Amino acid sequence: MIAMAVPTASSSSTSFFDIAKRIAKQVQGALPIVGLVSRLVSPEGGGFEEMAYQEYTRSMYEKSSSTFTAALLSFETTHGKPATRKFVLLMLWMATTGGGLVPPRDTINAARRLRVTQDIEIEIDRFEMARSVTLEKYNMMARPEATLQEKVVVAVDTLCVMSLGLKDGVAIPESEVAVLGAILQGAFLEATPADIALAISSRTQRAATYLLV
Repeated sequence: MIAMAVPTASSSSTSFFDIAKRIAKQVQGALPIVGLVSRLVSPEGGGFEEMAYQEYTRSMYEKSSSTFTAALLSFETTHGKPATRKFVLLMLWMATTGGGLVPPRDTINAARRLRVTQDIEIEIDRFEMARSVTLEKYNMMARPEATLQEKVVVAVDTLCVMSLGLKDGVAIPESEVAVLGAILQGAFLEATPADIALAISSRTQRAATYLLV
């Protein structure tokens, strides 16, 4: 049985349609087959912010350019296990689907742990649990959303921590900028080269961003 919220007669037309959209989304989420088909037929997978890691990686492989694939291979060849494609895609997935839902600091901490433990399953579980908690809080209201630039920034910093082993705020070596930029451009198609360049060059200004307070 699917529980649905019923709008009251005093609701405005705008709120009515908002509620109707949320109800439709609840129905889709409660019907696995319908939800899966919806994600598969959409170019971004539908409900992209809630896409599972496996669905995200499949989507990325299907739509990726040769430049993106070559950049992933080069990154892995240069930096070894911490830059394995499945780990890199995990960080990109977290940055993409966790924006506004999972604090950036938590995503960065996941990158730190993964570099040491290489336990991808536990990090997926932790991330999805944190994301689900936030989604539940905003089940019937507008959920918080991160900007595209904020997502790109988190992706930059997670890859720097996990794959490059850089400390917070340390500048990205010039030798890494091109391949990192190609990976980010392939993951965030809507971002401009200027967006990518800014996220990379401004890393030194984020030294205290992820400190515990």
